[in-house]
Amino acid sequence: MDLSSEAIRPDVANTAPLTRREITELLPEVRGWSLKEGRLAARFGFKGFPEALAFLNRVAEFAARENHFPDLSIQEERYVEVAWYTYAIGGLSRNDFIMAARLSEQLRRRRGGIV
Repeated sequence: MDLSSEAIRPDVANTAPLTRREITELLPEVRGWSLKEGRLAARFGFKGFPEALAFLNRVAEFAARENHFPDLSIQEERYVEVAWYTYAIGGLSRNDFIMAARLSEQLRRRRGGIV
């Protein structure tokens, strides 16, 4: 099953974080994403700050729909970093990979546009 079509598990607080092996197996399924300081991260570039801010806000709305939130930051006025991490378990969960896959899928469908 494609990660982007999987359902988010609503309560993962009582589950263990993914193992290194599980993370290694899932990483190829989310092209463009990498591990950065224990988080699943990707950086998106825009023409300027207004576009970056609009994207950041759309990602926040996208995350709110599933109640699974990334760390978001604007860097150098025109880049947005999105980093998924499940704080409730102190590591990465399958939900993080599902959300990264969904975000990537939406961007592909819009040919790089805003979610």
